[in-house]
Amino acid sequence: NLYQQNQLFLYEPVSSESKKIHFSTAKQVFTTGGNRSSKSDTHLVEMCIQLTGIVPKCLEGIYPQSKLRLPIRARLVCKSLLNTWDAVLRPKLQWWQWNGRGNPGGPHGHWGWIPPEMLIDGEWAKSWNERHRTLQLVNGSSLQIMSYDQDLQDFSGGSFHLILEDEGPPQDIHRENLMRTLDVGGRLMVA
Repeated sequence: NLYQQNQLFLYEPVSSESKKIHFSTAKQVFTTGGNRSSKSDTHLVEMCIQLTGIVPKCLEGIYPQSKLRLPIRARLVCKSLLNTWDAVLRPKLQWWQWNGRGNPGGPHGHWGWIPPEMLIDGEWAKSWNERHRTLQLVNGSSLQIMSYDQDLQDFSGGSFHLILEDEGPPQDIHRENLMRTLDVGGRLMVA
């Protein structure tokens, strides 16, 4: 249904503090908070706005236009590909997946943030490259998925407009990610 497929456009920040993440144009953004405080979701939404160019209705006219420069290359780094990416973060991006408690579509959760219109032929499977752990969107933006248990040298390639580190990384990986943003004036976000 349209509600399910347009979750990014219909997004509402959980608090005025989380809204600040969307307004920030800082090159580095660090967010702290307790478990279940929506750090990851807020950062994922910010990443999806920049990947897709879709600005949520609640941010129209006030979202910094300087952050919308399509297409972009983004990287998402998490603790584990199996336990964090596969089990927790990927479903938060897949438009048909319900993330929350209670009945799907209820008030305590959301559908995945990336709408089908941004996927090749509307399908995750056609946009996702498992070998390279990369999601390619129809607008030319791409998202690379990595984990903290990979070798440091794996982080040294490429340049990225946005890197999101979920659950603070080891210092050497953080430093390497920061280097990947410099040549394109990119941003690094840590949840």
